[in-house]
Amino acid sequence: MASNNNSERKGFTIMWIIENFKYSTYRYEVGLQSPTFVVDTMEETKWRLFLYHIFYDDNIEKDLLFGLRRMPHSKGPQSIKIRCECALLTADGWVGTQCNVTEQGFTKYSSVTFQSFNRKGISADEPEKIFPNGNLTFRFKMWKCSGEIDSDGYCTARTLIGVEKKSSIWSIRNFSTFEKGNEITERINSTLSDKSIATLKFSVTGEDETLQVSFISSGSEFESRYFSIKLSVLDSNGVAVTCGEAEVFFWILVKYSKCLLTLTKKKIMRKKNQYLRDDVLSLIYECNFSTGLVYEEFESTNYGWISPQTANACLPDLKLTENTANPSAPSGLKRDIELMLHENVLLNQIYRSNDLDHGLET
Repeated sequence: MASNNNSERKGFTIMWIIENFKYSTYRYEVGLQSPTFVVDTMEETKWRLFLYHIFYDDNIEKDLLFGLRRMPHSKGPQSIKIRCECALLTADGWVGTQCNVTEQGFTKYSSVTFQSFNRKGISADEPEKIFPNGNLTFRFKMWKCSGEIDSDGYCTARTLIGVEKKSSIWSIRNFSTFEKGNEITERINSTLSDKSIATLKFSVTGEDETLQVSFISSGSEFESRYFSIKLSVLDSNGVAVTCGEAEVFFWILVKYSKCLLTLTKKKIMRKKNQYLRDDVLSLIYECNFSTGLVYEEFESTNYGWISPQTANACLPDLKLTENTANPSAPSGLKRDIELMLHENVLLNQIYRSNDLDHGLET
């Protein structure tokens, strides 16, 4: 009879690392999918994880939806039942948030959504822990509901979302005579594709004559793109003074956004010796925008043991990381490795590898 304690049962774990996840353009109707993977120890069934962004009317991303799909040409029985657990990991390998273990049945080419993570709640306190440098690490574990398998399986998949960065100095000439109702435009083109990405519009708005930069998507009606911009003014000493930042997800319902700068025309005119040269305001824009999926690959697959190289590549600081909140509680991945060490599988293999290396050296 199978044990109900999954930590004591052998299963399969996939770590899905999504680089530049922040720039992912995959919404509910077009999900981001992991590379297809085959679980040898579960009748060679073929699977794929998927992820959706869920946005609401205010264009603010609030949820991440994860799920699993069994592929149509999968081997194994017509129907299979598994138990599974999914979690978002922090940069140092600790579990940031996870859903409870759930039991689901799959026929060929069926899919199940497991968890909707509230992104605002996840990242409100320490966003860089869950989304370090805009990346995301998702761990998915699965076990058979009936019967046992011989060995644990572990694989690492990586997906890279492309990001293009572009910056330039935008010269606003005759600034002193620039009035409300006037506009100056600047087109942002992709160096990669030579396509127009967005159009910037500089204007003055409000009674206090606040400087404003609007950006309008140049993409087609159905094209989605993440776009961020940082705006700075170059002073007389050549120092870039940041005065505004904004980001937007362009899609069928959102083609326009704007950024109000922290500077007004009156303030600049009062300090024209600092900000103007020959009546020219030098505005620097730094844009980042998504370019789609660059590549996806599997970095390693292991059954029965995890090589030191794989462990170090996935979590290089594993041995140095301590859980300050509860030092006795290991991270999810660390616990997996410790269980294998307890069974002497990994330890024996390390010893054999070391002996082999010494033998080759002599």
